[in-house]
Amino acid sequence: MTEGSYSKGRMIGFLLVVDFIITMVILFTDKNLQTDFGSVKPYFIHWYGMLVTGIIDIFGAVIIIAKPARVYQKVGTVGSALLAVFLVADLATYKMVGLSSVSQFATYLFGFSHYPGSKPYIPGLYDILFLFYIITAITGVFILRGSS
Repeated sequence: MTEGSYSKGRMIGFLLVVDFIITMVILFTDKNLQTDFGSVKPYFIHWYGMLVTGIIDIFGAVIIIAKPARVYQKVGTVGSALLAVFLVADLATYKMVGLSSVSQFATYLFGFSHYPGSKPYIPGLYDILFLFYIITAITGVFILRGSS
């Protein structure tokens, strides 16, 4: 790989840092995520799941920025795509949060206005995180295709 390829490859790492920051904002601001809509204190299993995704993001970012080898870029690209799928697959856990349908949970997670009866959170952050995982994965694909 050339130095230019390494620099481009680091872009995946920097996008993973953005993914990490968005995840941290969600973790610290979403009181529903922290308490299962008020029924558990202080943290609910979904909170820990998001924490794990954030840890994956930051570890991946550090590795790719420090050593942007093609193999790490591939892992970061595939990992971002899988984390986007994970966010959507989380909708299947709607019963765990006490909602009666997938569409209710989708409205809460991916809506741009507050879900009725919910605790404080910033609507739209899940959408932004999902979008950035997709951007990270697509960027990785273009970088990897251009450096082969």
